[in-house]
Amino acid sequence: MSDIKWTPVRFLAYGVGHVLNDMCASTWFSYLLVFLRHAVVMSPVDSAIVMFCGQIADGLATPLVGVFSDRSSGLSCLGLGRRKTWLAIGSLLVMVCFFFVFATCLPQWFSDSPSRFIMLVYYSTAASIFNIGWATVQVSHMAMVPELSEDDNIRCILNSTRYAFTILSNVLIFCVFLILLRDVAPFGVPDAEKFTLLAYTSLVVGGICTLIFLSGTPEKVIPLQIQKKTPGHVLAQSPVMADLKGQGLSGFPSEEDLNVSTVEVTEALTEHMTWKCWFKLGMFYEVGVVYMCTRLVVNITQVFISFYLIVTLDMSAISIAIVPLLVYLSGFLATFFLRYLNESLGRTGSFALGAGMIVLALTLSYFLSAKTATWIYPFSIILGMGNSIIMVTSVCLTGDLVGNNVESGAFVYGAMSFTDKISNGIAILLIQNTRQQLQDLPNEDGMYLRQVYCILPSLAALVGLCTVLFMTHCSKSGDRRRHKEASAFSSKLEETEMLPVNDVKREGYGSV
Repeated sequence: MSDIKWTPVRFLAYGVGHVLNDMCASTWFSYLLVFLRHAVVMSPVDSAIVMFCGQIADGLATPLVGVFSDRSSGLSCLGLGRRKTWLAIGSLLVMVCFFFVFATCLPQWFSDSPSRFIMLVYYSTAASIFNIGWATVQVSHMAMVPELSEDDNIRCILNSTRYAFTILSNVLIFCVFLILLRDVAPFGVPDAEKFTLLAYTSLVVGGICTLIFLSGTPEKVIPLQIQKKTPGHVLAQSPVMADLKGQGLSGFPSEEDLNVSTVEVTEALTEHMTWKCWFKLGMFYEVGVVYMCTRLVVNITQVFISFYLIVTLDMSAISIAIVPLLVYLSGFLATFFLRYLNESLGRTGSFALGAGMIVLALTLSYFLSAKTATWIYPFSIILGMGNSIIMVTSVCLTGDLVGNNVESGAFVYGAMSFTDKISNGIAILLIQNTRQQLQDLPNEDGMYLRQVYCILPSLAALVGLCTVLFMTHCSKSGDRRRHKEASAFSSKLEETEMLPVNDVKREGYGSV
């Protein structure tokens, strides 16, 4: 859809499409374990099982949603393309199940004291359906980016706008929770009513934003059978050719420059990509590792920050709203510089900067005690900036992988999310299982949480950085990326210009 005229309103309309997911996820990852442990009074392991079931359902659903979304045509009668249709369905599942987790308990409609087994099955089922809906929204929203524009700068702006609203959504959640915690005792725990009010806030604001996205974001409604673009159309819509058109006639080679008549098709030009084709690409696995490590950093710090503050640093209840708020406020400020970081440092430099900030913040946090706990506030600002940088960079790398192969783009985003959900689910379950064994040993539990919060995310950030460096300097994917940049900005695609039109094939950034 290269003919879209991008205005601030359209960027904003796309950005708010994930707000419902973001607000629900903020509550989910930050407070679900606290809610289940203290409001519902479930054991640490049972609480982890609920979250684990949700993560597994999410992980299994994401690639399937990607495949079905790529093959669907949407609801043309309602003017909804395939991505909007799936996003609307997912949003409905999210809203219903989120309500039945935080706002009400269905088994208590029939019994004042349901058994442990019934409560575990109920919350695990609700969590699973919620995460299936969440995955549907996430994959559909992310997969729209390559389809909305073939310009790398536009894609980066869309991703940055999306992440900016992710930050704002989290900020709103923590601000509301901060207000709700005013009447909670300094070292007390919020009751169920506080979480219910927080859930209502997420559902109302998120629902409105979803409607804005559905009405304000353009999407082409395509028939069920994917219509392949003609070679000439593909060439005309390629990012590099669009760049040349912007330069006018001077951007194209002259007759004197054409000293050969034919040229071999390069690796960057490839045929139609099905979901099976991606498994043959090394870059597919490399980007998967980077995305998984990035989400491990963000999710583990978000899930266990509340326990680290209360159990390890012995801080007041209000800190579990202030510290996450600082993390996301600083992350939001960082989004304003992400485009310039990407242009000046590239993907590798940007990720290295973000990973370095994360390791620095968590290393300093490791040495905090109850007496020096207030230093967690400036450290959380550094952490938030680092999280923001690596999160957007990893999404941009996924966009580079998809390139113009939008016919199976949703599967790629689903596969990336699969690695995220499975790894996070297993990690949280193992951590909570160990914590249950330390219930009667508060000092040991506090030390264990220190290691979980500070060391595990730092290691994940370093593994992600090593993978990005490997992609850049050792892997064939780095050669492809450098070739693409050289073709776009130096040679002005002289080789492509000399190709016969009927020989040009679809371009994919990470394709072989």
